[in-house]
Amino acid sequence: MNNRMTTERFKKIMMPLLMAAVVALLTLTMKITVTYAHHDDNELIKTVYHVYVDGEKIGTVRERSVVDDAIETIMQDAKAKNGDFSYTINQSIELKPEKMFRPEFDNEAAREGLAKTLSVSLDAYSIVTGGQTVAYVSSEQEAEDVLLKMKLEHASKEDIDLIEKAKAENKKIEIPNLQPGESKVIDVDFSNPVFVKKAQTSVKDLVSVDEAISRLKEGRLRKKEHIIQKGETLETIAQNYHMTMEQFFTLNPKLILTSVIREGNEVLVQEKEPFTEVLVYEASRTQRDVPYTIEKQDDSTMEKGETKTVQKGQNGLLDVTSTTRKAAGKIVKTDVWKQEQVKAPVTEIVKVGTKVIPSKGTGKFSWPAVGGYISSHQGMRWGRQHKGIDIARPSSKSIRAADNGKVVFAGWDGDYGNRVIIDHNNGMRTTYSHMSSLSVSVGDVVQKGSNIGVMGATGDVTGVHLHFEVYKNGALVNPESYL
Repeated sequence: MNNRMTTERFKKIMMPLLMAAVVALLTLTMKITVTYAHHDDNELIKTVYHVYVDGEKIGTVRERSVVDDAIETIMQDAKAKNGDFSYTINQSIELKPEKMFRPEFDNEAAREGLAKTLSVSLDAYSIVTGGQTVAYVSSEQEAEDVLLKMKLEHASKEDIDLIEKAKAENKKIEIPNLQPGESKVIDVDFSNPVFVKKAQTSVKDLVSVDEAISRLKEGRLRKKEHIIQKGETLETIAQNYHMTMEQFFTLNPKLILTSVIREGNEVLVQEKEPFTEVLVYEASRTQRDVPYTIEKQDDSTMEKGETKTVQKGQNGLLDVTSTTRKAAGKIVKTDVWKQEQVKAPVTEIVKVGTKVIPSKGTGKFSWPAVGGYISSHQGMRWGRQHKGIDIARPSSKSIRAADNGKVVFAGWDGDYGNRVIIDHNNGMRTTYSHMSSLSVSVGDVVQKGSNIGVMGATGDVTGVHLHFEVYKNGALVNPESYL
């Protein structure tokens, strides 16, 4: 019994002590474990970064800053070499972190790998039209300057600003109220839309604002058919299109073997076509003359061929507002928007004689000139027959028909020069030679004293005069006997 009591008492005393000891031991063990883990994380387990360029591993670094510093160095080298522009790395860079026990890394090797692998491109702005990049400029402002400068060649800055503001507000283009003689640009655009896009390129591809404009204007080579005109040769065709003969034969290889070309045949040529052109829409108000019409009225009291103006014509006036479309400064189309008649034209009325002049002569001749004197008579002169008389130094050079009759010859007659022959239908004929110009034609019926031409010096002459001859029943007679 005493032993049982002793055991029970021992349990009551020792069990709490044992439990406390176990708790103390567990607590101590946990503290030691936490401390040890913390110690390993700081000293033995480290995070490193595996560096990949375009998916390919090029090294491992301890800190991200190693890659950042390498990229910054590449950027600074590019700026030092090419200029202080904005640059972009061409390759994709990926850093994959990993916790490792006693890791291995080589910052310097990774730097060298990045320096060899990475390349940079310049941040630029491309000018694009028709799906083609025409030029690269260094800034968005330069790109905008290209478009503005092209427009300023055809419109003022004030007009352009107003047009851009209206477009931004989605306002419809309206025709302004203009004064006569006034014009105003109402829209400026491009024949092919031009876009400005952010892009990357190399420094060598950058161009100035003026060079970009020049490229847009100069355009690209386009093939076209040329119809051969009379007198053209292969060489002249090539020259007209600013082509070398080698370029011409490349387009027309069949002509290498035979250079024979014919008018109307077609050949291929090439010429430059602008990428885009500035389109200008201009409204203008002008006052235009409206030509008067001429009304002819027959008058049987006037001789045939005679005319008389009884009402003088006057032009009318039309007020026109129109819109003109120009491409690169050349008018492409004009549309009339509004027109009003300011003054109606006055018709000119002309009386036209219908009275037929008798073609039979009176038998008595009038002096065939306006004044003047006989400078040479009919007869022998210089060893040969002088068939008529010469009349010189008139007060007017008009030549008159000596009598009524019908013109049977009017034109050039060898030594006589310009000559008129009138048949008076009574057996008499008269001739008028050396005239500078004729006022009649074969078949005309003329009246005595009417104008038939102008005194001159055509044919075989020594000066200005009228050579006048008279024939009776076909035989030459002396004019002085009938004047």
